[in-house]
Amino acid sequence: MIKKHDTTKLLLNSKKLHAFAIEESLFVYSDETQNVYGFEKGSAALFLQIDELIPHYTVEEIAKKFLDVDTDLVQQMCDLTSGKETAVEVEYESDIEFGTYINDDLIRKHYQVDDIVYAIHYPNDMFYKRLHPVFEYLYVDNPEGKHIVSVDFCKSDDLWEVHWNNTPLGMAMPEKKLATFLQEKMMICTYQSKRYLIALHAGAVEKNGNVIIMPAVSESGKTTLTATLLYHGFHLFSDEVTTLDYNGFVLPLPFCMNIKEGSWKILSEMYPYLIDGDKYSRFDGQNIRFIPPVNMYLGRQKASHIIFPKYIPNSETTLTEIGAKDALEKIKDAGYQVQENMDREKFELILKYLVSLPKYTLVYSNLDEAIDMINTLLEM
Repeated sequence: MIKKHDTTKLLLNSKKLHAFAIEESLFVYSDETQNVYGFEKGSAALFLQIDELIPHYTVEEIAKKFLDVDTDLVQQMCDLTSGKETAVEVEYESDIEFGTYINDDLIRKHYQVDDIVYAIHYPNDMFYKRLHPVFEYLYVDNPEGKHIVSVDFCKSDDLWEVHWNNTPLGMAMPEKKLATFLQEKMMICTYQSKRYLIALHAGAVEKNGNVIIMPAVSESGKTTLTATLLYHGFHLFSDEVTTLDYNGFVLPLPFCMNIKEGSWKILSEMYPYLIDGDKYSRFDGQNIRFIPPVNMYLGRQKASHIIFPKYIPNSETTLTEIGAKDALEKIKDAGYQVQENMDREKFELILKYLVSLPKYTLVYSNLDEAIDMINTLLEM
């Protein structure tokens, strides 16, 4: 049985700040800047004391009451509680626009994800042979969708632009980068077409009703671990982006996994076609090969655990439970997006459905040991 930690909302003197206690952490959300401040144990108690004092005392008088506390910390808390917050306001990226589909006479191959149809026109046989295998599992003869997006490749000198309903989708690029670029945009458009609470740079897998979210910065071994988990009986929600809706359900995103060159040999016994499959290039110049989304989970499910994976060569495999403040910082480091902008209600739901889960860091160098530890965790 999964033990979640309750989130308790605390009343503050400032009406523009909202405080939430979870485990031993205190999170303060600011309406003014949409910033979140995290405090633990002693610092959390200090903030609540200052919030009580700020209506009745000056900053100088408050500082004298806490002479044994770091002056800068006291000043930061006083500024925050008195409405003198100086943090830069947070802004989130806008969703990709569908645009307007205009029917034409071009021959198009149709690929459907949920209720979105991507109608791709390949300019020549070479493009078809290179790109169609990447999206073949989404191919449909008779598409039926709420949205239709025409996708065209337009030559610009020696480079190519991707046009999305007749609108350029970014700058021109070499042909070898088109597949990864297009898949990324299709993935983003797919999850943004739904009303989502938060999208994380994270993988997500399921086994026996347990759904593990694995946020990670680049080069953490997230994709290699995900591919290995799938080979060992787990089901896939997503490898690159994990989205939660407003009820805390994880949404599946059926797109290929991008396997970097350093993992081809490691994963080749599980996925033999990695050895001699077509090579593609990512935005960062790294060579990748694709693994189609195998063992997809059909439907939605609430998350049960968060694991932050980190591959370190020759390291001992360890699974360590962490607190809410550390987890939120790691989620921020890995990267996330909210639809439109953050607000107090959204942040409260993120605490409830994500940060309240059991949270762990997984350091590993041996994949078999990592899988064993995850399986043992799910049996607890």
